[in-house]
Amino acid sequence: MTDTKTVLARIAAARQDKARHATWIDETLRLALPTYRRVNDRSDSSLRVEEQDDQFDNELEIVAEDFASDMISTFTPRHERWVLFEPADDLTEGQKKEIAPQLAMIGDAVFSELERSNYWDAAQECFAFWGVSAMMVAVSDMGPLNPLHFQPIEIPDALMERGPDGSVTGKWREMNLTTAEQNMLWGASMGAYFPPHRGARKDKKSKVIEGCDRDWSTPGVERWNYRIFVDDKERVKFTYEGAGSCPIIACRFRQQADSAWGPGPFKKATPRARVLDELAYLNLKGLGRAIDPAFSYEEDGLANFEGGMQPGMAYARAPGSEAPEAFLPDVRFDASFFAADEMRKAIKRSCYQDRPEQPGDTPPTLGQWMDEKAWNTRRKELPRDRCVREWVLPIIERVAWILTKRGVLPPVKLKGGKVVNCRPISPLSKAKDLEDMNLTGQVLAMASNIGAAMQVGVPVDAKATMENLIHTAKERHIVMKSDEQIMAEQAAAAMAQGGMDAGAPPV
Repeated sequence: MTDTKTVLARIAAARQDKARHATWIDETLRLALPTYRRVNDRSDSSLRVEEQDDQFDNELEIVAEDFASDMISTFTPRHERWVLFEPADDLTEGQKKEIAPQLAMIGDAVFSELERSNYWDAAQECFAFWGVSAMMVAVSDMGPLNPLHFQPIEIPDALMERGPDGSVTGKWREMNLTTAEQNMLWGASMGAYFPPHRGARKDKKSKVIEGCDRDWSTPGVERWNYRIFVDDKERVKFTYEGAGSCPIIACRFRQQADSAWGPGPFKKATPRARVLDELAYLNLKGLGRAIDPAFSYEEDGLANFEGGMQPGMAYARAPGSEAPEAFLPDVRFDASFFAADEMRKAIKRSCYQDRPEQPGDTPPTLGQWMDEKAWNTRRKELPRDRCVREWVLPIIERVAWILTKRGVLPPVKLKGGKVVNCRPISPLSKAKDLEDMNLTGQVLAMASNIGAAMQVGVPVDAKATMENLIHTAKERHIVMKSDEQIMAEQAAAAMAQGGMDAGAPPV
């Protein structure tokens, strides 16, 4: 089997892998992202219109937008540096200080290029897809005069291959493009392969597959084979090497042992969203029956209510006949509204969008609020490592790789000319910072208890007790004064007090 046939077979296997999950992916898309295409998309637009008309609650759709914005702020905030650059080689402290300005220049260049790009526009869509299962983006270099272009890849177009180690070893996207559209995408960089076509067949669409498959021929070297297939015929093949050389970045929320696709947080919220939608329909149905109920009337030969009753109209009826009787439904709307509120909270919790709340009449203390906030933030640790490993660092590596190819990023060198390899690292977790701040407050609160005990005559060594508390709690923010500092401050205070006494008038 030729190399081309092997890759096409791998793409077909990746397509079958996604088809195994198409049912729950489409249902999650229907409730969370109803305007986007589905894996098993139906060409009949009337079915999609009917589906939209049958939707009575959009809680999951609202939460999906909040989730995407929250994840952007958590992992790739616009006005913060997501990563720091450090040397990948073992260096002395002096050498690290020597290359620090060069590392700062790399960070400035990378994030300046990101600011020029459309990353944050694309990230809003990408992280919404991440809540369903996985997100993919194609990062294209449109030339040094143009900003980088991030193109979100919708789930129906995305294909992934899971390697034996669990990593993504194949990333592709499927498209139906005309010849003119192919030239628009790749004409500037690969004009020889995609020339402008002005013939009669220029509007004919072709099945195009673009992507990369990992080349493992050289152990320890990241190498990707970039290919473009047009109607299952390989038209382009390049080999790219180095971290960030793959133009398609894929990030999964979870993975399964036998598949590249796994459920995202929206999948957990789908059953409740489905019930909530049905409950909203039943509530509207019950309200309709309560506001405009069916009724019965006595056939007296005069009154005729077959067409219903209009407000403000007068209707004659025979003397002694009974007034129309309404059939009012016995419905408790308060119970259904309470159940809906509980399900909305559960949907928000499934998507990490729950916030510290005040369940009773007494407002929570600062310590209680900080504890709950730290707990909610800690729950985001589940996807944090994978997002950093498969999204945050690869994006930075991709931008740095493109800038290096342009010649914007020179190699980092020591004074002797030795080239130093550099790598991006992710900053510490925000959840851990919140927990440390909360711990600091708790230890300082204990310090006030020590002072209160000393005031009532309890023989306590305050400094030694505080040092024991800090050591036991492993607190790292509180700085205790040394004995020399305390003695110096006491002496200075005594001198100041003495000076004031000497200048004071006699009593």
